[in-house]
Amino acid sequence: METIIHALTSNKVLLAVAVLISIIIVLSAFTKLVKVAMVLLAILILYVGYLVYTGQKVPRTRREVIEYSEKKIDSLKKNGIKTLKRNVRK
Repeated sequence: METIIHALTSNKVLLAVAVLISIIIVLSAFTKLVKVAMVLLAILILYVGYLVYTGQKVPRTRREVIEYSEKKIDSLKKNGIKTLKRNVRK
């Protein structure tokens, strides 16, 4: 590790190449994170649109979102267990 640091500090061209590669890696990771955020935002917008279209209440506060998601998760757990029990019996 010390030899790499010494080589980079003593040779300006290697240091410039290393900095350039580091910048490319950081920008690549940043653009991927932005793409993931855009996809999640699109899914959220579609979900809210679905709730409005079906006439369901759209949660407005963080507390409502947490309560709504807990209810849905509990219902999925119950229905999932029922479905599993039916499939095991067959």
